[in-house]
Amino acid sequence: MLGKKVIVASLVAALVFIASVINVFDIRGESNLLSRRRLAHDNSIVFSNEENIMNQLNIQPYEVWDRSKHQFPCVDEDAPKDQGIFYIKVPKTSSSTLAGITSRVAAKESMRQGFPTDKMCKTHDPMVHSSASDLDCGKRDKEKSFLWTVVRHPNDRAVSHYGMRLAFGNVNNHQKEFRDNLLENASFKTNTQLAFMSTKKLKDYAMNDDEIAYYVQDILDEYNFVGIYERLHESLVVFSMLMDMNINDVIFNYRPIKNARCGSLQEPSWLNDGMRNYLKSAEWARKQKADFIMYKALNKKLDMTIDALGRENVQKKRSDFEKLLYLGTDLSSRIRKKTGCGVLFPSIYGDIDGMKNFGELTPQEQEFVKSTLEK
Repeated sequence: MLGKKVIVASLVAALVFIASVINVFDIRGESNLLSRRRLAHDNSIVFSNEENIMNQLNIQPYEVWDRSKHQFPCVDEDAPKDQGIFYIKVPKTSSSTLAGITSRVAAKESMRQGFPTDKMCKTHDPMVHSSASDLDCGKRDKEKSFLWTVVRHPNDRAVSHYGMRLAFGNVNNHQKEFRDNLLENASFKTNTQLAFMSTKKLKDYAMNDDEIAYYVQDILDEYNFVGIYERLHESLVVFSMLMDMNINDVIFNYRPIKNARCGSLQEPSWLNDGMRNYLKSAEWARKQKADFIMYKALNKKLDMTIDALGRENVQKKRSDFEKLLYLGTDLSSRIRKKTGCGVLFPSIYGDIDGMKNFGELTPQEQEFVKSTLEK
């Protein structure tokens, strides 16, 4: 009798665990978190001249790195400072996760190009919040460097940053303090993301419409790729296609749910109507006007790139990417015995098939994983 109770209890525990994992990624490999409602405030309604600014911009698809002409810029760590892989770590854009992907890309590409096993492609401290102008990206050697980052909807980014300050006890859950912080605190300075991303040093964070167009065009022209946080999986797949890399190279490392929102677009429970109304205000929109314009332009550039690559091709790779992420998350969560997202790779050079519990997948799942790896 006792044995039956133990078996039943074990089955219940297993079902609860599996359900917790599926709560992050459903069985089709599509993220439930990513399908939830985002902070969909369109502040551009207060910009009477938004269309005029957008019309000044020359928006073209990102270019695929042509390896037949130029080897992907995996240079030695001692190479000049204008070479290598540059990732601009914009705060609260899933930036630590993306810094990890940058390091993984550097490791996988160094292995591909025959570097010694203890060496990686040159990166520029991807875990440090350095701006593109501080790294002098405008003067980089474009044949021997790759510049990328991810941008986030300005409202979402501000809410995420305030949430971090709230968790650290630096602020209170009060709409007046929320407004005061977004107006005065350095974490929410004017046009935060553009200031990090522009390769040209901003003369003044507040700028007129011609200056907005000038700095946004700089970003459109200078970056090899800018992903969209709210389209993270799609962005990472396009990133891999532009570099002509394997989708396994851009799967992020495992983190427990409590330490990462894992790309969630769900509003935090503490956000109230007063705070939402401030995010819709003309005051906030004017302060972040360049960021809103840039976000819209970069979304358009991503769409144009997907059209150029072929929407069906991107969707197929995205489907494979999300299935790999689901399987890797499932295995990783079982190892850690807690719900998370991402993969506990056996090493920065490794893949899912090297995980110690890879054999727990079905033969069909194992074959799928192996089919996505480089031959």
